Amino acid sequence: MAEEAHHLQQEHLDVLTKSGQKTGISKPRGDVHRDGDYHRAVHVWIFAENTQQLLLQRRADCKDSYPGLWDISSAGHISAGDPSLVSAR
Repeated sequence: MAEEAHHLQQEHLDVLTKSGQKTGISKPRGDVHRDGDYHRAVHVWIFAENTQQLLLQRRADCKDSYPGLWDISSAGHISAGDPSLVSAR
């Protein structure tokens, strides 16, 4: 029962074909990563033109991938059914 409740709370992602088309299947984020499925993500790069600087962030030490390393200004997965532009905002 607890495992089922945890499964329902996980972020679901649309599974894509190799060419980026939706398959009509969505799966929990962990399953998508485990299975190596294609899925959507958004990256936002912040560049200050006046200073010619690129803003980066340091990933939290608790992240499951690349903890503590420098990363894109802002990034994340696009939840199942969400448009890319909405996720970027």
